Amino acid sequence: MNCGALFVDSLRCSVHPVVEAEGVCVICAKPFCKECGGESDKIFRCDAHFAEYEIQEGMARVFGSTDNVQAQYVTSCLTQAGLHPFLYSRLFNPGADLVAITGPRNFGRHPVVELKVLVPFAEALEARKRLRQMKLIT
Repeated sequence: MNCGALFVDSLRCSVHPVVEAEGVCVICAKPFCKECGGESDKIFRCDAHFAEYEIQEGMARVFGSTDNVQAQYVTSCLTQAGLHPFLYSRLFNPGADLVAITGPRNFGRHPVVELKVLVPFAEALEARKRLRQMKLIT
């Protein structure tokens, strides 16, 4: 499963070794107690990664942009690094022209659409590391 549920009895929290773990963070793969992590939409994350990573379609968001070219570039760079990114947006087809959707002639009739670069949970830390090296995120 890709949800952080425990399938082992007596697994201990990586911060509080005397406390039984409640789940395993899907991002860092470490066990945590209910004081150090939690579940949202049936996905368990540690407190450090809970706010840092948005979860969409069972994957972690590592980058977002309203610029189609930039989002495609990031996706391509992560693919070349051996990762498995997926470009996602609820309202936008990445193959379409973003200017036609959000351009100046639309005068705000359409919302600005964020393109989200998602990766499998196990690749989130490596993807963020690569994006920091490229100075695309801080």
